[in-house]
Amino acid sequence: MTPDAISPLPELPSLLGLTELDAPLIAAILAYTTPAAGAPVPTELSQKRKKEIRSGFVLLKEQGVVMAFSPREAHAADYGEPRGAGTQVLSGLFYYPVGSEEVEPYEGDAPFANQPIETRDEALAAYGAPSDGEADDDEDGFEWEQWQIDGRELSLDYDEDGTVLTITVALPGAM
Repeated sequence: MTPDAISPLPELPSLLGLTELDAPLIAAILAYTTPAAGAPVPTELSQKRKKEIRSGFVLLKEQGVVMAFSPREAHAADYGEPRGAGTQVLSGLFYYPVGSEEVEPYEGDAPFANQPIETRDEALAAYGAPSDGEADDDEDGFEWEQWQIDGRELSLDYDEDGTVLTITVALPGAM
């Protein structure tokens, strides 16, 4: 993958199932890795990034996204055979529209949408009726909802007021 072909953040779901050895995934991580002041733009994964992958999470801090990795065997059992030959598989993506303790707010277009999604109403307008969800205890709102889109599971977690806290994209579980 050339630098011109880097996946924009909403397109990262197309990389699910790839491993730490696959060029498109490496290129995406490098594209969103901020080099130290005065350092050249990285051309390969640093030892720090490799350690993050092995520990299960790569934080794209400034972009508001967390990439979740699982060991090959666990991924194969949960989602089917990985699409690459490595030992660590990209199994999930977490977008944080309001940020978190670990990452800044995600401000781009939501996955599978051509716009940011910041509220439940915007999610329903963009994605339609959810396939699953859970109402709040007071039943005035929802804790989370889920959609099946383009062979991926898309889940949104909400605050009490309907603000989107987290957008999660994963592969559907193995049958």
